[in-house]
Amino acid sequence: MNALEKNVAVARGEALAANLLASAALQALFQVIREKEQTLSGIAAFIDGTLNISGPGKGDPNDEPNTLMREVARHSAMQTLDEMRRGMK
Repeated sequence: MNALEKNVAVARGEALAANLLASAALQALFQVIREKEQTLSGIAAFIDGTLNISGPGKGDPNDEPNTLMREVARHSAMQTLDEMRRGMK
């Protein structure tokens, strides 16, 4: 494993750990609140809005890495929330 591969593996591991901890915290939250669907929809809207605001004001062809990062974050977050929604039903 070269240095770049090692750095990428470490970053991915840290991101995965953050995702797992956040998922566990959200699941604990949903065990104690009554308005689960409303809360879940609010969280999804917050994530989507935050990622939309964090983008460049206009299309920037040189911003591909940041755009990819935001879209991967959006996809991963929404997958997690969708799985929680399915688990509640």
